[in-house]
Amino acid sequence: MATTASIDSDRAHTHPIVELRVRADPGQLPVLRAVAAAIALQQDFDLDTVADVKLAVDEAATRLIMSAVDGTDVTCRFQAIAPTLRISVSATTRPSPASSARTFGWHVLNSLADSVEVRVDDTADGSVTTIDLSLTEGSAAR
Repeated sequence: MATTASIDSDRAHTHPIVELRVRADPGQLPVLRAVAAAIALQQDFDLDTVADVKLAVDEAATRLIMSAVDGTDVTCRFQAIAPTLRISVSATTRPSPASSARTFGWHVLNSLADSVEVRVDDTADGSVTTIDLSLTEGSAAR
């Protein structure tokens, strides 16, 4: 007798990741915000938290776009692990894209998200900067 396994049963134990790549251009920010909002709504976040998710994605992506190497993409990954939405935004950047923690943008990110982490990985193509965010419903200090 043959043994079979369903791909769906394997996937039932993981949390899907939605990944979106757009060129590193400010004109692409509305696309990133729209996808972020759709995913937050799908997770049944309240409207205030959806707005926070959109603003956090916008701020992180803007920071990376402003320091992105010409011709590169911004990659945004979303993973919902109830009740948390994890967001990872990355791009190949010039040096020191997200270094100053004293800017207004960093204050905004830290007030919107439960956690904010920045990683810079050196690759053959340059430095890949990643901003990881974690948000839950009502995480912003109101």
